[in-house]
Amino acid sequence: MRRLNEEKMARALETISRNTQSLAQLIEDVLDMSDIITGELTLHVSSVELLPIIERAMASMRAAAEAKALQIEIQLDTEVAPILGDASRLQQIMWNLLSNAVKFTPKGGQIQVRLEQIEDQAQIQVSDTGIGIHAEFLPYVFDRFRQEDGSLTRSHGGIGMGLAIVRYLVELQGGTVWAESPGSGQGATFTVRFPIFPQGRRQKAEGRRQGTGGKRQKRIAVVK
Repeated sequence: MRRLNEEKMARALETISRNTQSLAQLIEDVLDMSDIITGELTLHVSSVELLPIIERAMASMRAAAEAKALQIEIQLDTEVAPILGDASRLQQIMWNLLSNAVKFTPKGGQIQVRLEQIEDQAQIQVSDTGIGIHAEFLPYVFDRFRQEDGSLTRSHGGIGMGLAIVRYLVELQGGTVWAESPGSGQGATFTVRFPIFPQGRRQKAEGRRQGTGGKRQKRIAVVK
């Protein structure tokens, strides 16, 4: 109801949008956890390219990252072969990992997102310069409703389900996920690996032979 100039109005609307998205994600997490517990969560599996999945997740988190003046470095190998998975659930995995990094990284911090192929697996890594994880808590970081520091988590939002859902969705699609951190205040890295879809690898190779796949390259960008 206040008279706001254009800049303050844009900032207010952005804040409303960001908080609404966070609330919507919280509701989705609750519903997903209910489906997981009852065994009713289903997947629609097909051959999926991970690069556009990551790019869409990055786009959805851009406003939240900009609000905290975070610097994001993206290193994406454009020739990673497809995997077998559910595109919407893969995007949910990426969104949760990115949201976690943005949430626990202080203003002016850095986030790095990498996609590469390691032998017969596609690997995604999300690293940050945030609050880090104590060594004692690392084995429990993917347990549902487990939070290292209740006061910290309350100040950042969330109820400790996002990473539990990530682990379940990753493993449901034949992948593995783990977390690493040098310790408190030293950031964290979350790594996800999925087996390459053999037929997808052949399609990539055929595309390169026919000149449609182009030269293998990494797409690197820094977003401030």
